[in-house]
Amino acid sequence: MAGIKPFFVTGDKVKLVVNGKTMAFATDFTASVQILTQTPHVLGMYEGTSVEPLGYNVSGSFSIVRYVKNAEGNIGGTPPNGVDPNDQGNGVGSWGNTAAGVLGVFAGGGLPNSGRASAQDGRADEALNPTTYNQGTSFDIEVFQHQPNGDPLGVVRIRSARISRADFSVNKKNPAMDRFEFVGLYLDGDNFYAQSSGGGQQNS
Repeated sequence: MAGIKPFFVTGDKVKLVVNGKTMAFATDFTASVQILTQTPHVLGMYEGTSVEPLGYNVSGSFSIVRYVKNAEGNIGGTPPNGVDPNDQGNGVGSWGNTAAGVLGVFAGGGLPNSGRASAQDGRADEALNPTTYNQGTSFDIEVFQHQPNGDPLGVVRIRSARISRADFSVNKKNPAMDRFEFVGLYLDGDNFYAQSSGGGQQNS
């Protein structure tokens, strides 16, 4: 209805931020928390005596409509609104404060990792590079709702995420799409914070 301020969280009023970078043309996002449980039984009772949690797993997926690095310079024309024509595109190597760099055969002639300027970057693309698996880098995924005054309002945050699957698809009638699946350690909401369950073996 005209004149009514947005109340519910809807796809046209949210932005997806992955490793500190707003994902242009993100089309969907899902996040799930799975709590593995077991119900102990005792002699003389048909029903369980309690429901005991055994594990906590966070996973999800999101998709983006792909555009390439330096779209205006490499392809020409006018990029859509909201796209910096000279940026690094929205591929996985651009997520974060620094770009991953690409082989000379791909746009720009940089060497692998030539764009790296900070070891503090989450380096999301390393999850797709077998030679960097042992580094165990992770990143955060955040979903914000736009308020009427323009300020972002946090809705969901996944902490310490890593990509577990990456799909690329394109066909004659539709734009190219990247779809990513991820796993993470914790999922926070706008009104709760998921805390560690204990020290485990790391402090024993």
